Amino acid sequence: MTGESRSEPLGNKERSDAAGTKSAILERLEAWLGQSAHVVALASVTGMLLVAAVTMVDILLRWLADSGVTALNEIVELLFAVAITACIPAGIVRGVNLRIDLVARWLSPSTEIWLKLLGDGFMLLFYGPLAWRIWTYAERLQDQGRTTVILGLPLAPFMDVVAALLAFAPLVQAINAGRRCFALAGRARSGPLLLKIGVPAGAITVLAAAAVLGIVEFPALMAWAQSHVGLTVILAFIVMWLLTVALIPIAAVMGCAGLVAAALFTGWAPAMSAAASMVTGFLTNSQVATLPLFLMMGSFAAVADISEDVYRLAHVVLGRFRGGLALATIGGCAGFGSLTGSSMATAVVIGKVSLPEMRARGYSPALATGCCAAGGTLGALLPPASGPLILFALLSEASVGQLFVAALIPGLLAVALYFVTVALYVRVSPDSAPRRSELEPGQLWQALQRIGPAVLLFGSVLGGIYSGIFTATEAAAVGAFEAFLCALLRGKLKRRVFLHAMAETTATTAMIYGLIFGAQIFSFFVGVSDLTQTATNFVAGVDWPPIAIIAMILVVYLLLGSLMESFAVMVITVPIVTPLVLHLGYDILWWGVINLCVVETGLIHPPLGLNVFVLKGLQPDVPMATIYKGVFPFVIADLVKLALLVLFPSLALWLAATMRG
Repeated sequence: MTGESRSEPLGNKERSDAAGTKSAILERLEAWLGQSAHVVALASVTGMLLVAAVTMVDILLRWLADSGVTALNEIVELLFAVAITACIPAGIVRGVNLRIDLVARWLSPSTEIWLKLLGDGFMLLFYGPLAWRIWTYAERLQDQGRTTVILGLPLAPFMDVVAALLAFAPLVQAINAGRRCFALAGRARSGPLLLKIGVPAGAITVLAAAAVLGIVEFPALMAWAQSHVGLTVILAFIVMWLLTVALIPIAAVMGCAGLVAAALFTGWAPAMSAAASMVTGFLTNSQVATLPLFLMMGSFAAVADISEDVYRLAHVVLGRFRGGLALATIGGCAGFGSLTGSSMATAVVIGKVSLPEMRARGYSPALATGCCAAGGTLGALLPPASGPLILFALLSEASVGQLFVAALIPGLLAVALYFVTVALYVRVSPDSAPRRSELEPGQLWQALQRIGPAVLLFGSVLGGIYSGIFTATEAAAVGAFEAFLCALLRGKLKRRVFLHAMAETTATTAMIYGLIFGAQIFSFFVGVSDLTQTATNFVAGVDWPPIAIIAMILVVYLLLGSLMESFAVMVITVPIVTPLVLHLGYDILWWGVINLCVVETGLIHPPLGLNVFVLKGLQPDVPMATIYKGVFPFVIADLVKLALLVLFPSLALWLAATMRG
């Protein structure tokens, strides 16, 4: 008895040591793969910067010598196809996959790890087969001898590299899954085994059994799906939403759900071939370089303090009025957001600067937090760095340049309405803001001296697009390289800062393009299921005026916007809703602007409002009810803006109609 009691703990210790050794091996392998992924991604985004520099040279040569770099567009398309996919593994290492974490706060740590492990499985199923199909597509290009039109560059080697980089992604994901398994094993040794291992393992076993049954009985499932199209579509959406709520990355959910659902209508081989063709077709799209270059511009603009210069000028100009700091916060959010393109990042950065200042000078917590939360929504609406607007263009095949110009007047309208809101706020509630402060001598001149780079960025990017001097992609290259030069000349671009800016570009590029890949595959399912046509026929049969249908759609978007980030809402809805809106007779540029406005409004209205939670994190002592009280007038302003844009579409269309080229 004594010997047995001693030998069992020894066995546990040996097993623990063995598990620890395996975990350490995985940690070293993960570190090595992570470092490799970061090096590859850094090389790719550095290549993007070099392409931006070459594009600047091309523009100057066209302007000065009436000749440019031969077939630069072909080179850009192929290089960016490789550069974008090179960011995907590094993004997985950094864990930037977009998830909906509505239920995360109620989950136990073990359950959350199990769900993330399930998410790892979905990511493997997403990127693994996609890489394999792109590799077979590259073989087909090789057999056909396909080349570019002007330079005659063979296409197959570039697609081979794309496939290899995408194959690197599931390898990194598999290591992540292994680490989570060891984490679960460690938790299982300290707690009820049934709850920590048995229940989740049983659930995954049931899912695996259902998957095996589905594969075996797939012909029967295809027959049932094709005879019950409507029910199949509804089930696909229910499964997709359940998985997204369960912390599974949205890109993997849309890709896997779209592929399986499409296969029910077309078969596995056609569905997988179509998925690979859509992704490769997108990667070689002429506008594919626009988004990462604008993201790079935003990163370098932040490094160079260009956005802070805009805020400082707004503070000086508007600080003389009652509620001047609140007005300056709105103006600063507009300037900062237009150069970074992120709503929540704008709310955080400007909030960190302005909230302590406003609170110290006697502004009410409601007004201070409310104007920061609302001002953050301006980040995605105002060009030139509006990531969601570019995402809409890529998903709907609209013109990025025309969307930028179309969004300019609605963006300025939003700023003006927020200014009016602040003015009314301090008039109705005089105690919410102190009396105006006087301008100190020399402040205005100092602020004006530093605003030149911001004016250069705005003028060259938007002016070049509007006048037709260069395309949206060329504008993005100009903006990225100008922001880089500004950061360099101001002495801000130290090695560590440069690497951080490039890593930021890598992470955001990986997240957004992973979403786009998933959306491309899901949109294929939407097409083969005739969902859009069915919805269009249904709307045609409803005796409602188009404006009533638009109003109903906007209500749904407001609800979605309060639950999810704008990227997620757009990826899920744009392929489905956009054809319906166009069928009603509305312009795609108008819908792109409206789509973005309504999603951004969702970030600040109850019941959730992500920007409100961001501000709560910055001001823990301010009750949530107080922040909602402060943001409520701005929600009303947003609804007025939406009503004006719906009733007067020319507000979004007039300026774009005057563009040249």
